Amino acid sequence: MSPLERPFVPSSFRFVHAADLHLDTPYRCRTGELRRQLQAAGRAAFRALIDLCLAERVHALVLAGDVFDHDRLTLSTEGFLGDELTRVTQAGITVVAISGNHDPGQEHDRARPIGWPTERFTLVTTHETQQIDVTHGGELVGTIVASGHRTHRDTENLAQGYDVPQVDVPAVAVLHTQVESAHESAAHRPYAPCSVDDLAAREFDYWALGHVHRRQRVLERPTAHYSGNLQGRHFAETGAKGALVVEVASRGSVPEVTFRPLAPVRWERLALDDLDDAETLADLTERVRQKFDVVRAGSDVLDDQRWMLRVELSGACPLAAELRREDELAERLASELSRHGVLDVELRDVGVTVPVDLDVHRHQPHLLGEVLALCEAALEDDALLERLAPEHLAHSDLPGGTSDDALAAKRDYLRSLLEGLDLSAAELLLRPEGASR
Repeated sequence: MSPLERPFVPSSFRFVHAADLHLDTPYRCRTGELRRQLQAAGRAAFRALIDLCLAERVHALVLAGDVFDHDRLTLSTEGFLGDELTRVTQAGITVVAISGNHDPGQEHDRARPIGWPTERFTLVTTHETQQIDVTHGGELVGTIVASGHRTHRDTENLAQGYDVPQVDVPAVAVLHTQVESAHESAAHRPYAPCSVDDLAAREFDYWALGHVHRRQRVLERPTAHYSGNLQGRHFAETGAKGALVVEVASRGSVPEVTFRPLAPVRWERLALDDLDDAETLADLTERVRQKFDVVRAGSDVLDDQRWMLRVELSGACPLAAELRREDELAERLASELSRHGVLDVELRDVGVTVPVDLDVHRHQPHLLGEVLALCEAALEDDALLERLAPEHLAHSDLPGGTSDDALAAKRDYLRSLLEGLDLSAAELLLRPEGASR
């Protein structure tokens, strides 16, 4: 049975959970055209979200904060939002949106005059929780409890203000929060922080969370999920992005949660470290394409997926000198991969070296042989290591003083600086006369 044929099941509560849309995100790109494509991707993802709600014939759409990226919305975004939300509410679907730290209720004045839907829509912008009953055909199918952020820097634990309603239908809580133990939570500011214990103490059937952009389940019972952000915006937000379709059969039952990819543009990092026989640009392009093909074959890739790629290169490579012209090569790679939907390629040298057999030069009576011997000796001889070290080290985290622990930490740091120095010295000393980096 297709989603369009799926009937409503009054005894269950079915909804879509999305968060962190960050519409009108500003992008810094090499071209204006690329910036326009990325900005359009955020809107396209939201339109796909509305299409998903209609196709799945859900009872509700839950938006768990940060619908906007900041408080300077374009007029076209305001109109777009109103039109799309009206499209879904007119289909009988209830929408509950809460304010987050990027679009707080007290400070986010631009949110008020937007042409929000006049029916089946609730925007919660205060710490005080609101209970929104969701009905279908005059029958209560679920209830949603929500609170929002008042300012850009709310630090109050909002989860502690949630009370579970005494109802016989599934109860859902919506919260924009940093769950302290969540994966990658440290990458987000501790706004409205809470713990899994705070969530577990309030036995909702489902916690719909926003703020952390990595999709994940943070608690099994009661079930609590971050949906992740709707559309990735940079290389710290890689992988498939979209929303969660949630179905709760009855009060107290375990929800069925399904991820649906919706983001038209996907950000990915490709790490290549087996380049020792890549002697031409064609060889390098083929290695990138092979790695890219593995990612493109994933089950969560859209048919018309577009891509932003960062290619991270390391290890020995005959093209080491050429690879340092990163921008030029990145443009050529992007051109080669454009037929696969690649919008842009960023090339990163994270440790490319020339292929050198250091053993050939060890213990030889020339400058490179002496440098290799010195590096090897310094790794073993504490006194030599101390003599070679500069008086002031560019490392503020080292402990001060002359205690055994402080001196050991200093030696460990110095030895870490020697890692790879032998290869760097070989590359420098063996470079043909007149060659340059």
